[in-house]
Amino acid sequence: MADSPARRLRELMLDLSALVWPTSCVACGAADRDCCRTCRERLSEPPEVMSRELDGVTCLARGSYEGPLRAVLVAFKHDGRVGFSAMLGAELRAPLLSAVRLATERTPRALLAPLIVTMPSRPAGVRRRGYRHLDVLVAAALRGRRAPALRARVLRTTRGRIGQVGLRAAERERNARRIAIKRSARRLVRGRDIVLVDDIITTGASMRAAREALEQAGAQVAVMVALCVAERQDASGVPAKSRVKS
Repeated sequence: MADSPARRLRELMLDLSALVWPTSCVACGAADRDCCRTCRERLSEPPEVMSRELDGVTCLARGSYEGPLRAVLVAFKHDGRVGFSAMLGAELRAPLLSAVRLATERTPRALLAPLIVTMPSRPAGVRRRGYRHLDVLVAAALRGRRAPALRARVLRTTRGRIGQVGLRAAERERNARRIAIKRSARRLVRGRDIVLVDDIITTGASMRAAREALEQAGAQVAVMVALCVAERQDASGVPAKSRVKS
């Protein structure tokens, strides 16, 4: 199908920009585009929302932590490429809206609306990036969409929390538990169904710790959402796709 005039104009502007600010695709290395057309098309293939289970709670995700999705997320999260937020928000949209729908179906209209809660970032990470990456992604995913849910930042990390990358399973569990409810948010979460959102789920340790903190405060985690799942492998090297668990 022929490109639209708007798309041709966009490509022309990107060509001109590449002459002044040379760049390359974060996924495949092709010249002149931050994310080339081929990788964009791979990234935006019709989403088939992945469904997993984490300790009895449904967990929905856009896809596996691989290919262009992984490359664009890493660039956005770790390299300050905030321009990728719209692209990633579009990928998060399907699982997030599905999760809100599931949470809403659990809650009679007369009761409190579900609450979308993002996993907390460490203060050092927020200072380094200059933005709370999950809040940016959720806002991009919901832009122009009507979702019968509220959004609030109710979780915080506690002293001693470090990045999970490189930690062994037991260390991840201990580190993940350094999450708490903000004192000012306790009244807000009490009695609500929660849609809990993260960017990547690996062992599920962080999601599990956040769920415990929320439920101790009187909330109920109805659905979990992630942009992608890092598939664990069994001893034979085959991805263990049936469940997300530690």
